[in-house]
Amino acid sequence: MALLREQGHSLDAIALSFGVSRERVRQILHTHGGPDSQRVADARRRRAEQQALARIEELLELWRAGEDPRDAAGALGLQAAACRNAIARFATEFDRAARKASLARARAAKTYSDGDIAAALTSVAVELGRVPSAKEYEALSRVHGCPSLATVLKRMGGWTNAVRACGLVPVSTPARTRSRRWTADACWAAMRRAVVELERIPTIVTYDRHAAGRPDLPSSATLRNRLGRWSTITAQLAAERRLAGTAGSR
Repeated sequence: MALLREQGHSLDAIALSFGVSRERVRQILHTHGGPDSQRVADARRRRAEQQALARIEELLELWRAGEDPRDAAGALGLQAAACRNAIARFATEFDRAARKASLARARAAKTYSDGDIAAALTSVAVELGRVPSAKEYEALSRVHGCPSLATVLKRMGGWTNAVRACGLVPVSTPARTRSRRWTADACWAAMRRAVVELERIPTIVTYDRHAAGRPDLPSSATLRNRLGRWSTITAQLAAERRLAGTAGSR
C-alpha cells in the first residue's frame, strides 16, 4: 500500500486493489508509517503529469476541436491542472490555429428564431401529412437542414411545447412499462467485454467510437449514469486486471 501511495495512487484506487475500504487503507498507512503528505502530493502531481503526457494526442485532439481543458480532462479521466500544463508544453502553432478555427466556427454557427423553428416543424408535418414524433423530426431535420432536435427541445422547452407552439396537437402515446435493460451488472459485463475486445481499458472517446452502432454496448453516458464517474469505472477495471494477473502468476 505504501509503495502504491508513493507512486501517486489515490486511497480509493488502493482500496479497490486490496478489496478494502478507503478508510481502512488510510488507517493502515497511518499505523505503519506510510509516506508523508508532501511526498504523496508530489507523487500524485508527477503521476497526473505522466498520465496526461501518455494521452497527449487525445488531449490535443479534443483541445483543437474547441474543448475546454477542464472538460477534456474529464472526458479522458485525467487531472485538469496536469492537462493544462501538458497542452501548454506540447501545443504547436498548428494546434493553436486549429483550435482558433474551431472556436470561430462555433461562434458563427447559425442561430434560429422561434419562428424558424416553428416553420421547420410545420414543414416536416406537412411532408409527413401528420404531426411528427421527435424521432421522425430528428431524421428529417438532417435531410432538410432544419434546426436540430436538440435546438428545438432547448429553445421550446420540450417537444410537446414545440408542437403546440406551431398550432398542432401533440400525438399522445400510451404509457408502457418496461424493464431497465442496462442494469449495473449488465453495464459492468459490457464494459469488461469492451476491455477484452480493445485489449486495454478505454477512454471515453475510445469507448464511444468502439460502441457506436452497437446495440450490445451501452453508451458512455449510460455507463456513467449507472456506475459513476469514468475514472471510478476505469480504476475498478484496472484493479480487476491486477488481481487477475496476480492470481494467474500463482
